[in-house]
Formats: sequence, structure tokens, C-alpha cells
Amino acid sequence: MRILWSSNSPFAATGYGTQTAIATKRLQAQGHKMAILAFWGFKGSRTEWGDIPLYPNNSDDYGIEHAGMLYEDHKADLLITLVDVWVLRQMNPTLKWVPWMPIDHDPIPPLVIEAVKKSPGIIKPIAMSKFGMKQLNDNGVDCYYIPHTVNTNLFAPDKDARDVGRERYGWKDKFVIGTVATNHSERKNWNVSMRAVAMLEKRHPGEVIFYMHTNLNDERGINLAALRENLKMQEYTRVPSISQMNIGIPQDTMARTYNVFDVFLLPTKGEGFGVPLIEAQSCGVPVITTNCTAQTELMGGGWFINNLAPEWTAQSSWQFNCTVEEVEERLEQAFQSWKNGSIAEQQQKAREKAMEYDEDAIFSTYWPSVLADIEKRLNEPKNMEGIQKWRLAMIPPSIVPRKVLDVGCGLTMPYKPYLKELGEYVAVDNRASKETPGIIKADAHKLPFESKSFGFVWCSEMLEHCDHPEIVVSELKRVGKHGVCLFSTPQNPCFKIDPEHRVVDPNKVRYTTMGTGDGLISW
Repeated sequence: MRILWSSNSPFAATGYGTQTAIATKRLQAQGHKMAILAFWGFKGSRTEWGDIPLYPNNSDDYGIEHAGMLYEDHKADLLITLVDVWVLRQMNPTLKWVPWMPIDHDPIPPLVIEAVKKSPGIIKPIAMSKFGMKQLNDNGVDCYYIPHTVNTNLFAPDKDARDVGRERYGWKDKFVIGTVATNHSERKNWNVSMRAVAMLEKRHPGEVIFYMHTNLNDERGINLAALRENLKMQEYTRVPSISQMNIGIPQDTMARTYNVFDVFLLPTKGEGFGVPLIEAQSCGVPVITTNCTAQTELMGGGWFINNLAPEWTAQSSWQFNCTVEEVEERLEQAFQSWKNGSIAEQQQKAREKAMEYDEDAIFSTYWPSVLADIEKRLNEPKNMEGIQKWRLAMIPPSIVPRKVLDVGCGLTMPYKPYLKELGEYVAVDNRASKETPGIIKADAHKLPFESKSFGFVWCSEMLEHCDHPEIVVSELKRVGKHGVCLFSTPQNPCFKIDPEHRVVDPNKVRYTTMGTGDGLISW
């Protein structure tokens, strides 16, 4: 397939950037023609990233404005986005779209569910965690599951890197705590991390080092430099230079950095996945993290923070905070384990957990089967008694009277779950029988209802099967105050697959031909 991938640029020093670099190269090697829309981390004009076209985003809108144009330029069959799905609610409805999406709240926020269910172009989302998959399934959303990955050959235990790094920085006999996380908001919980480390250092003066891989003064976060000064942590905290962060630190350097740590600390309030947790464990570094959202399935070697307090967020759902005291307790456990040597057991468990997310394994199993199923869905005939999600945008939020008619509803009534929210649901299909209760058997050319008795009439993938479409349209308009009729035309690439499809004569029926090749009649 030809795939347009939309996320952070592949050279961005972010989790999304890392996964974009891995996935696009891997999928290109598997025979897919990839292109990248870098909605963050690259501006200017189109260039090439190796043998993959790289499009910039100069609009700061997650790539929404130009996605359609770039999709067409790449002659794409599919758009895959790697970012929160709710920020993409205005995505071009004609694009065939699969979001690889995080869920970092419990339960899943209403805005996320709405975006998944009502974004017209979504074929089927991909959850990046088992937690996210369950959240989607529990809300009636079918999805794939593909976790993020790590190069376990590059991110691997390396005694030489550990010894050299610790000798270089004078940390040979120090207990080194590391955190790799953004400073964009308070979700990563730097406040709690720093206060807990300060408490630990007071208990063990001169024995603790805290490496903070972040931008202390990121305008999107809090002033960590001021907090560090307030807590008097300057002597035992270290950070990379801003120039290093801006340029981008190579992956092999990051692997050597992780190897210097004795424990990785991330008391995050919620994660869609948490790539650094796996990168650290892949290097044999145990982790301390909160026992919530995706982290519950990621920790193999280390210690969970369990006493969590829910916090209501702007997304109308919960994330989870923890106490400084419990984080300091977990740090003390790790410190004592380091002192007595028992940390070796946690190091082994950490490495074993990371191997579950090995890059080779994920791209040889999950991705081929998922993309094969997506391709099958793209190529199958449209009239398969299933919903086409882009059509859901045609359903109004409310009607008067609160009564809806589904003409040509299909024996499985796929649109019923969405239409019945408008009020009383009435289904009509000329194939109805005793085996299909709840469906009225009737001919759409002569509907058995009084005029204007329905607030809304829905007719999807039926008109192209009728002998006299103009009569059917007249009947639909007679019985419904408002309505939408959608049908395939010869401009639709799937039109010729079904021999029962007939051309709706535009001289007899006035309709609009959409970019998908579907006809649209609304009143």
C-alpha cells in the first residue's frame, strides 16, 4: 500500500518521533510506499528522509489543513496518524484513516470516543496498549492492537558503557536515578519526582545523583530550574544542554545514558504507552512508576507506586497522582536493593519485559496482519451491510418529531445503534422475513407511512439497487421532514464489483457526487 504517515518528524527527540522513525523505515522495507507528514518538528518545504518523502507542516494544526493535499500528492491508499485522535476531529472526511492512538485516562474521555465513532474516514483504530484496547472495546469500538517497540539490540545492558559513563562523571559509587520525560505539562509529575529525590538525598547525603533528561525551562511546562534551585538540588542533579536537546540526541547516546542509571523514575499521572519505560528496561534498568493506565502492563522489573488519587482533567476523565512520601519509599527500596546487590533480580526481569516489545518481533507479527486486514477492508465492496464511518457525519444531532426511518436498513441494521439515538427507530427492507424481527417488509417505491410522519429518513446503499430511483426519492421526501440518501455511482471504484448496482440517472434524480464517488441527496 501507499501510506501517508502523520506524526512528529522522524528525527524529533520524542516518543512519537522515535516510533515514526522505526515504523516508516520498517514498513518501507516490507514493501509499502511510505511518506511522512511531520506535523511537528519540521517546517519549510518537502525533502527526502532517506528514501521516504518528508512533508512539513507550516500550519501548527496537527497536519489537518494539508493532509488531503499531501494524501493526493503521495497517491496514498491510507493515512496513519500517531497522535491523540481527539485533536484530529476536523480531519478531511474523504481520507481513508487509521489512527494509532494513545489512551492515557481511565475511563476513556468522552471526547476521544466521540472522535473515534464520528470521524468519517476512520476505518478501524489501532490501540497502542492493552489498556487502551480494553477501553475502546468496553465502549463498543472494535480496534487493532499494536504496541510501541524498542530496538533491543541497541538498547541493551552494556557494562562497558555503564563503567565508562559513571567514571567520566564521577558517579562510580553513586546511586543514579534517571528520568527521561517531556516538560510540557504536569502529567509527567516532575514536581513529585524532584521532591522525592530531594528527600532521598537528605537521607543518604552525597550518595545520590538525579539525571533529568528534559528541558528545564520549556514554556509549555513548569519552571523546573526554579524548582531545582528552591529544593537546593543543583549539586546532585544533571541535565543535558539545551543545544543537545534542540539538535536531537542520537539513539545510541540515549542507550549509553540509560545504562548509567540504577533505577528509572516516572511517577506519571497517565500514559498512552510510555516508551522510556521500555527503553530503560531494555537496558536492564528497573523502573519506578505509577500503577495506572498503560503502565500497569509495562513494568517487569522494578516497583509500582500504588496509592493513587484520581484527578479530574480538562478531558472530563481521570488521571492519577501519587504522594511524595510513597515515591520516596519506592526510591528507598531501590536504593537498598542497589546497596545489597539484590537489584540484579529486578534488572533481569526488566530486560525480559522489554523483550516482549522487541522491534523485530512486533514488525514481523502485528504490523503485517493488521495492514493485510486494512487492505482487505479498503478493497472489499462497499455494500457489505456494515457502516461506513464517514457517513455518520450525515446524521443530525436531533430531529422533530423524534422518529427516524431507516429505508433499506439491511438484515443486520448496521446503522441502528447511531440512528436510534435520535428517537423511535423504524426499519424497512424488502428482504425482511420471520427470521428478521424488528424489520418491516416493504417496497421503497410505496412506503406504508403517512406523509411527514418521520423527523428524519436515512437511506444508505439502496438507491442504486432500485428499478425507479426517482419514485423512491419522492417517497423518502414524502414521509420524512428531513433526510439523507447516499448511494454508489459509477465514479465509485467499487461500483462495478456488485453486478446489482444500477446507474442513478442524474436527469431523473438530482444529486451531488462526492469525492468518494458516492451520490448524496439531502433535504
